[in-house]
Amino acid sequence: MTDETSKTALTLEGMLDKTPDILKPIVTKYGPSLVAMTVQEFNDWLEMLIMGKDDEAWKVLLKKMSNADLLQAWKDKEKEWQAANVKNVARVDVQKQATLAVLKVLLTAAFAMVGL
Repeated sequence: MTDETSKTALTLEGMLDKTPDILKPIVTKYGPSLVAMTVQEFNDWLEMLIMGKDDEAWKVLLKKMSNADLLQAWKDKEKEWQAANVKNVARVDVQKQATLAVLKVLLTAAFAMVGL
């Protein structure tokens, strides 16, 4: 590498050095895919993010991952989806219970109005 290239070369270590601690797990997971991009690919990827084309940007990033990394990322996402599903089931159950309680109150009021 020339001195100029070494100054601008994107490395995982360089990315991690400049990343806040809270975001380092994300950089550790996806950083190798970013480092594997050419300068043009990286610019195109950033442009997708800037334009709000997040789904396309994720596809590009995931294509750069090794099979093992991709499989692990998929498993991690699956865990997140399962956790979200559990939360949603609980929310729907609470909503159903609240709706049933309101309907019981309305039915009681209706019976009281007609004298039953």
